Amino acid sequence: MFLTKRETILLTELMNSTGPVSLDRMMQILKVSKRTLYRELAHLESSLERVDAALEKRGRGAYQITASEQGFRQLQEAIMTDTGQEFAANERQHHILLQLTMANEPVSMHDLLATYQISNTTFFADIKQLEESLARLPLRIVRNQGYAIQGSEKYRRLVTANTMVMEINEYQFFHLPEAQEQERSVFQFISRHHLLLAQRLVREMIEPKFTELSDRKLAFIILMLALAMDRVEQGHAVEEETYPSQLNKGLLQSAKQVFGKVAEQTKLLYSINEIVFFAVLLGDFANSFDKDFFDENFDTDLAYRVKRLIEGVSEQTEAAFYEDTNLYKMLLTHISGVMTRAILEEHQLNNPILEKIMNQYVEIAAAIRSNLPYIFPQQQFSEEEIAYMVLHFANSLEKNPKVLEVNIAGVSPSGLASISLLEMQLRKHFPFINQITFFRVGDVQREKIEEHYDLIISTSLLPGYQGNYQLVSPILLDEDIQKLKTAFQEISQQKRSAHKTPAPVNKSESYEEVLAFIDAINTFLALFRVETIDNSLDLEQTLTEVMARFEHTLIADAQKVARKLLKRYLQAPVGIPNTHVALFHASSSAIVAPVFRIFDLQQPLQLFAMDKKEITVTRLLVMLAPYPINEISSQMLGKISGSIIMNDLNTEIFNSGNEPIIYQLLSSLLIEEVKQ
Repeated sequence: MFLTKRETILLTELMNSTGPVSLDRMMQILKVSKRTLYRELAHLESSLERVDAALEKRGRGAYQITASEQGFRQLQEAIMTDTGQEFAANERQHHILLQLTMANEPVSMHDLLATYQISNTTFFADIKQLEESLARLPLRIVRNQGYAIQGSEKYRRLVTANTMVMEINEYQFFHLPEAQEQERSVFQFISRHHLLLAQRLVREMIEPKFTELSDRKLAFIILMLALAMDRVEQGHAVEEETYPSQLNKGLLQSAKQVFGKVAEQTKLLYSINEIVFFAVLLGDFANSFDKDFFDENFDTDLAYRVKRLIEGVSEQTEAAFYEDTNLYKMLLTHISGVMTRAILEEHQLNNPILEKIMNQYVEIAAAIRSNLPYIFPQQQFSEEEIAYMVLHFANSLEKNPKVLEVNIAGVSPSGLASISLLEMQLRKHFPFINQITFFRVGDVQREKIEEHYDLIISTSLLPGYQGNYQLVSPILLDEDIQKLKTAFQEISQQKRSAHKTPAPVNKSESYEEVLAFIDAINTFLALFRVETIDNSLDLEQTLTEVMARFEHTLIADAQKVARKLLKRYLQAPVGIPNTHVALFHASSSAIVAPVFRIFDLQQPLQLFAMDKKEITVTRLLVMLAPYPINEISSQMLGKISGSIIMNDLNTEIFNSGNEPIIYQLLSSLLIEEVKQ
């Protein structure tokens, strides 16, 4: 049995203690933070499994070892004989990988064995695990007078940064000047000078422009910039890759400014490939659906896949996640970032908060896992990334009343233990339940519970009771779960069709801002119309004919906008799958004001949809905005475009509705945006 030094200290304390050991005591003896302690406890749990032992929680914040008699003997022997490895298995594998990705020449097996104080058997097991983790990436471990990583420079850096992010402590990372250098820290693999410079430049030049970037994404960008300095200094530049033909000019300008400062400080030359790579990285990490939808490089294929994921999870969990447009935007942003980074294929989750989320929302996690391979067959997702997706769905359940919020009354003649077990099972299988209140059998008629609860369940028959209720077992059998799923589905439909009280206008916004938004909406709606056009069978000619229908007060250069719309289609499909609609959109300096119009075609066109399948298009949705797009226009058009792609009911209205019906839908969508 191999233990790290910290595991040995913890195990010794747990084995010698007469009772459970508190988290405070363990933090004190290890001299670490609570977050680091949770990681060490996770490592210890993995080690204990090898000898038929377990780490069990006792009370609030205390732990104790449980094991068979043989297991206890093995643990005692491990404490007495194990010298203590410096690293846990996955931590050691990460360090080996970082050493290989940052090395300029092969690293000998002898050096690796000596550095990590491991046996040949353990080393070969580590290499095998790393090879499996890298299997889907254009990188491989080669053996040639030592061990080395071979493959794309771009992916070498992405893997390096992603591995470092998994190992760092955010507080320590953002307080580098005060942090002491430690031999086992991942910071040993990167120049401290370059890291501090990258941190300063990103905090000063990038963070103010992208205020919604999380600490995790910010750390990744900083690491990628520092790695660029390190690798270029060592003579390893990013080679020409396939990038979007039209980069966002603002992001490219930001990247140029950053590398201008980097070149000035490091006295090195950085190629245009380095600048473009960094600009693309910024774009992928700083995605905002409302603003990016009008960018030439908006990924419609990814947008459609995210829609399918939400639909799949909704169907499997029978919760209406597809009604939450904010969930769609958050997932699109998150998954876009995942697709950018090179993720190692790891199945262990060491973040205690995410682990708790996964345990609490088991059904959502299972639904995501079952849908991902079909929707993203070429993409790997680590356990941590899946957990973050679960977190987004869970947040939708907790905060968005449009999904489903159910209050349950439970009737049970049994004792507290039986009631607690039933409540635990209900919340495990139906995490959207808002409140569960249990009543004694004698109180059922007196309380008139049907008036105050969405559903009544009982663990025993209620002879003579006139109301509706579901009879369930205290341990919630499979047939009970199926019955409740059907009941919740009916409740969901009733709640969605019921009238909802309008949300109050946000008091934090000034009266003038709200008035300006409402004025912009009124102007926008006044410009809306549905027209029929006797079009050409050629798409380019049809777009020219469509643009000729717009007033000169709206479009300064119709030909320029028509060319931009055509270019957008050639870059990515614009058809909406399973409809006869194509959504054409553009932002240009030739557009004077935001406008949305619909054109019914007398001559159908064969165009590709977002799922890469050909559809017959009889209606064009044309959404135009000035460049640069202002905040109000971005909110309005983002709200409409999101509803077209994400909401099936709205999609059908845009597909077949007439002008008055679509006008009412637009009006309600935009007024809802004001209320939010």
